[in-house]
Amino acid sequence: MADGSPETFKEPDITVDSKKLAELNEQKDALLSKVTTLKKELQDWRSKLDTQVKTYRAEVGDLRKTLNTEVEGLRAEFMELKTALKQQLELTAGLAAQEVNDAEARLAHLQAQD
Repeated sequence: MADGSPETFKEPDITVDSKKLAELNEQKDALLSKVTTLKKELQDWRSKLDTQVKTYRAEVGDLRKTLNTEVEGLRAEFMELKTALKQQLELTAGLAAQEVNDAEARLAHLQAQD
């Protein structure tokens, strides 16, 4: 260039080592194979996960139904016990009132005898 001549275009040396190219192709194929395998494994994993989620949802639904049935049964039992207790309290109050009336009648009878 110092001599003033125009720049000469030099073509880059594009000699590719066929051994290196084959090695790179093998690596590319191995990576593509690995990616394909990983995609397949991911699909399988998602499928298994979806199946498990469906199974667990069904189980939770069944448990919820069972729980609701048991809760309804307990409510019914509670209402029966509440009714029975109310009746017992009413009976006890009635008996107590009767005892008081009987005691008052006896007292009045005893006082009348004196």
